[in-house]
Amino acid sequence: MVVGAGAAGAAAVETLRAEGYEGPITLIGAEEDTPTDRPNLSKDYLAGNAPEEWMPLRGEGFYADQGVDLRLGT
Repeated sequence: MVVGAGAAGAAAVETLRAEGYEGPITLIGAEEDTPTDRPNLSKDYLAGNAPEEWMPLRGEGFYADQGVDLRLGT
């Protein structure tokens, strides 16, 4: 179980799978959306310099493909 669906939580999930962990992973976060790239969100996107697709750290299917149970808005 990974608590915190920010950049660190996303990195923890990715590292677990990259290092060969095959067990269940649950990623829990308070926000409704998947982990986002906060520096781009707070600077470039809000200034109108970045497209919306820059915000998520991973593509839509990443967590499902990795067998991660996302519990967002928790």
